[in-house]
Amino acid sequence: MQAPVCKQNFPRLLVACAALLILCFHDAAAQGRGPAPCRDGQLSARKADEDAAMGGARITDYALTNTSRAPCTLRGFPGFELLNASGRVVRRGRAAAEQHPEVVSIEPGKAATFSVSYNAGGAGRVGKPCPTYPRVRITAPGQRRGLVLREPLQVCGEVEVLPVGPPSGEQPPG
Repeated sequence: MQAPVCKQNFPRLLVACAALLILCFHDAAAQGRGPAPCRDGQLSARKADEDAAMGGARITDYALTNTSRAPCTLRGFPGFELLNASGRVVRRGRAAAEQHPEVVSIEPGKAATFSVSYNAGGAGRVGKPCPTYPRVRITAPGQRRGLVLREPLQVCGEVEVLPVGPPSGEQPPG
């Protein structure tokens, strides 16, 4: 008596399993589709904050704002170049080796941030003053076009660049 009931329900069970598989794959595919990487022309840059410590140590935060109508993502270290008065690259920042970039999603009108650290001379420095560079060029990760800011920086030595992250006070999803 059991066998005929199973044979009658088998097509229904097969259809239900197929529908469940389709829903699972569709949901997994939808979760994998997030915002596309930010493209050239989709971001603007500005100085967001600066912190100075004794001995000339500086940390400057920059914001990369999504100026488009669609969310986009960034991951990695921005290019950071110090430019002379004629716009030529004089010095480049280097990525902070101990840092591990995360993917940051930026909604329209919102910003991601990154920081650069450097020394501007300061108390106790002996010798010539550190040079001042009148402009910086920031190239967001994955982009080709740099954004030039009239941002005079007095820099002695190396410039260390930290990866793009969420704005201060926000935590990356995890």
